[in-house]
Amino acid sequence: MVTPYSNDWGIDVSAIKGKEKIAIQAKMYGNKRKVNRAAIMQLYGAMAYQDCTKAVIATDELLDDAISVANKLKIEILTTKAKFVSTFHKEEENSDYIHKDLSIEYPTFDEVWQKYILALKGKTLQNTKGENKILDVNMGGITRITSNKKHSFIPIEGFHLAYNELIRKGRVTRDYINQEVDKRCSSGIVLILGQIPFVSIVRNPTSLEIQRL
Repeated sequence: MVTPYSNDWGIDVSAIKGKEKIAIQAKMYGNKRKVNRAAIMQLYGAMAYQDCTKAVIATDELLDDAISVANKLKIEILTTKAKFVSTFHKEEENSDYIHKDLSIEYPTFDEVWQKYILALKGKTLQNTKGENKILDVNMGGITRITSNKKHSFIPIEGFHLAYNELIRKGRVTRDYINQEVDKRCSSGIVLILGQIPFVSIVRNPTSLEIQRL
């Protein structure tokens, strides 16, 4: 049974066989992006809410951590690819930095948020597109007026994910943020985290890099 286009709780097809009820989600992004772990978690929640006994995701590409989450939650993966492409390995092949876990050397995300990010409330920041006015900063996220004069809210989870990746690998790209956060707010996350004293914004590709303390 194909579910409605809206209010489908993240389930595209519901299949019933005997006592088994299967929630099926189809996500095909082509070469634009890959399914992230947030999509897997959403499907798992929809499966539980709809009292399904099994979940299946049909897609063309998944990020490595999405595969790990799917395996842990016992969500079956159907893919058009002969094998999964590892974003981590592709990034390292094109990288000129040595991967090292830096998380022990740097402050936690909560410490950074309290010390550096909360202080940005009311300030105007510049990026390549123009000014960003920071209207509010709290433990839920950041509200800003973008360079094109639109109000935008970025949840704190996106910053948390990007920062943890940054201190784990030494760099985080806008492409990674777009893939993982699943929102078009990577430029804002890069701009905000770039205000941390030991973080610098670099170009081509646009990313954040960590500096030695």
